[in-house]
Amino acid sequence: MGDSQRDDVIWQTAVEWIIRQHESPLDAAAENELIAWLKKDPANRAAYEEASHLWLLTGLIPHSDKE
Repeated sequence: MGDSQRDDVIWQTAVEWIIRQHESPLDAAAENELIAWLKKDPANRAAYEEASHLWLLTGLIPHSDKE
């Protein structure tokens, strides 16, 4: 798999995690799976953080009342 394909897979996985988290709370097993994926490769964490930031910017989730 080339770097571009690898990046695409990482990005898609990050987006899928973000969507899963916002559809319903993750159970303990899923939370552990996410943590393991984030720790596996710095590129995973970077993609996840970018996807999370974009999700917030696009307004797909409501802002917290605490902000």
